[in-house]
Amino acid sequence: MRKRKPMFLLLSALLMMTMVTAACTKKEEAKPSASESSSPQKSAGASEQASEPSALEPVELTYYFPGTPQRDLALVEAEMNKILKEKINATIKLNLLDWGSFEQKMNVMSGAGDSFDLMFTAPWINNYYQNVAKGALLPLDDLLDQYAPKTKAAVPQSVWDSTKINGKIYGSINWQIVAMPYGVSIRKDLADKYKLDLSQMTKYEQLEPFFEQIVQNDKGVTPMSFQNNYDNFTVQAPYFGMDTIGEDASPGWYYLNKPEVKVVNQYATPEFKQFIDLMYQWNQKGYIRKDASSITDTTSDFKAGKYAANVGFPVKPGAEGELKTRYGFEFVTKAFSQPLITTGRAIATMTGISKTSKNPERAMMFIELINSDKDLYNLLCHGIEGKHYVFTNKDKGVIGLPEGVKPEEVGYTPGTDWMFGNQFNGFYASEADVGNWDKTIELNNQAVSSSLLGFNFNPDPVKTELTQTASVTKQYLSALTTGTVDPNKVLPTFLDKLKAAGADKIAAEKQKQIDEWISSKK
Repeated sequence: MRKRKPMFLLLSALLMMTMVTAACTKKEEAKPSASESSSPQKSAGASEQASEPSALEPVELTYYFPGTPQRDLALVEAEMNKILKEKINATIKLNLLDWGSFEQKMNVMSGAGDSFDLMFTAPWINNYYQNVAKGALLPLDDLLDQYAPKTKAAVPQSVWDSTKINGKIYGSINWQIVAMPYGVSIRKDLADKYKLDLSQMTKYEQLEPFFEQIVQNDKGVTPMSFQNNYDNFTVQAPYFGMDTIGEDASPGWYYLNKPEVKVVNQYATPEFKQFIDLMYQWNQKGYIRKDASSITDTTSDFKAGKYAANVGFPVKPGAEGELKTRYGFEFVTKAFSQPLITTGRAIATMTGISKTSKNPERAMMFIELINSDKDLYNLLCHGIEGKHYVFTNKDKGVIGLPEGVKPEEVGYTPGTDWMFGNQFNGFYASEADVGNWDKTIELNNQAVSSSLLGFNFNPDPVKTELTQTASVTKQYLSALTTGTVDPNKVLPTFLDKLKAAGADKIAAEKQKQIDEWISSKK
C-alpha cells in the first residue's frame, strides 16, 4: 500500500502559520522535511499559496507522447490520477499517439495554437529545435527551480546546459543513459539457432552471413527491422565517428576524432555513401522489407516474430530486459561504438510544457512527481500491479508477467521507460538486470564527453534554409537509409536539392557559431 506523503509548502505567510499552528500534533510529526517538500502554487496565476494540495484549484493536465496503442491506457490513467489528486490536486489526460502520426499531430496542434500542457520532444521526433524556433515551448528555468528541485538536482548541469537555446531551457530531461553506444539487438532464439557470436563483431557488415541464413531458412522473418519514424543514420552519428549539430537530420555535422571542429555536410561524406550502399545491397538481398521506408511502427510485427534484429540500436545496461518486455522475446545485444556523451544524446528524450498551457506551474509539478514518485513513474511505465505485471522479487524490484499470461495478451506494455521522468526509479525486467541502474549511472559518470557538449546551435539566422532542407530530407532520406532506392541514382539528386535549399549556408552558420562558442571558452 502506498504511503501517503502530503506535499507541504515552506512559506512564511500568516495564513500558512495559522494553519500549521492549528494542525494536530500527530499531523505535525508526520509532516515531511523541507528536503522532501515541494512548493505548489495555484496554476491560475494567483499569488495565494496553500499548505495542502486540496487547497489548490483542481485542474486537468493534458500530456501527448508517442508509442504503440495500449488497450488499458485508461485504467492506468485512472490509477495515476489517484496519486496526482492526492499530491497536487490534478488529474492527467494521457494522449498516446502512434509513432506514425505523432509528429504531424503535434505540428498541427502547435500551429493552430491548441491549448494543452505537456508533450514529448526530442531532436529526432516532434523536433525540439523546431518547437523552440516556432515558439511552441515555454522556457522552464524558473519553473524547474521553483517547482521541480529534485528533477533539477538529479541531472548534471552539463546536461541541462545541452538543452539551452539562447540561454534558456525548453525541455525537462528524462533522466537515463546519456553515454549511449550504438550497435545491434538480435533475437536470442535465432542467434542460438545459427550459433551467432557477437563478441568479436564491430560493424554491421559482419552480420551478413547470419542474415543470409535467416532469409534462406526462416520464411516470414525479415532480418532487419527498419522504420521511417526513427531515422537509421542520423540517430547513431557516433557509430560513424561523427556528431550532430542542432537538428539531427539538418545538414552540418562534425567528426569527433578531428583536432579541430570542422562542419561538413554529412550526406556528402564517404561514411554516408558507404552506409546507404550497404543498405541498398541488403534491401536487394531481402534483409530489409521492400516497403521499409513507409513503415511507421514495427512493434506488432516484432511481437509476432516477423523480425530478427534491430540495427542502429542504442545499447545500454538493461536493454535486453526492456526488449523482452516490449516484444516478448529474449535478446542479445552488442555495442559497435564507444560510449560518448554528446549534446544529441543528452537531449534525446525530454518533456516540454506547451506555450499554450493554462497551468504551467501544475504541469511542472507533474514533471517533478514523474521524476521523484516511484509509484507514479512505474504506473506510467509498467501499468497496474497484478494486472499488467507481478513482482517476481519485490525486494529487488524485479517484475514479470502474471502467471499464464502471454506478452501479447497484456493490455499495457508500452516498453518506453526511457520516455518518462527518471528511469533510475524503474523496476527491473529480470533478475539479470538487477544493478543495471547503478551500472548506467557509472557509465554516465565515466564516459568521455564530446568537445561540443553544451553547445547549442541557434537556428534563427537560417530558419528558412532549415525548413527547406527539412523538406528535402523528408522526401529522400528514409528511402536512402532503408535501401529502398538505388543510391547511385538518387544520392546526387538529394545532394543537389539540399544545396539548392541552403545546406551550405546552414553549415557555414553552424561553423560560425561553433567558432564563437569555442573562442568564448578560452
